[in-house]
Amino acid sequence: MSDATERPGNCGACAFWRKLRESDGLCRRWAPQATSHPEAVAHWPLTHRGDGCGDGIAAAEFSLVVDCATCVSWRRPSLGLHPVNRGDMPMTWWAHAGTCTRHAPHPVREPGPRGFWPATLDVDGCGEGSPHRRDRE
Repeated sequence: MSDATERPGNCGACAFWRKLRESDGLCRRWAPQATSHPEAVAHWPLTHRGDGCGDGIAAAEFSLVVDCATCVSWRRPSLGLHPVNRGDMPMTWWAHAGTCTRHAPHPVREPGPRGFWPATLDVDGCGEGSPHRRDRE
């Protein structure tokens, strides 16, 4: 099959797109990147159904998004996360949050930076996730 036939015509036909409303959804193609900011929250980009890109894959009967709760890269303490600065999320959100460790921090020019992994919910997910072995069987 050629590359052109595997690509969706738009976001609405992509295996990585999660519909929110009739014409809007979230692009879940990529896992969040590590950052130098503590207690960062991952937000996936909002796209319109008719948008599109070169990284999409045509949706079949299933989604290629792996939920954070089933991903080997997701780390969640038993009581959730307890940030000093809640950022833009309420404490109830943080109680169900964990961190996405899919990507290592990138090197930077300044010496001594600390890497942080962004917070996500168990129901979030991306196209780069890998389910736990027990979830693949």
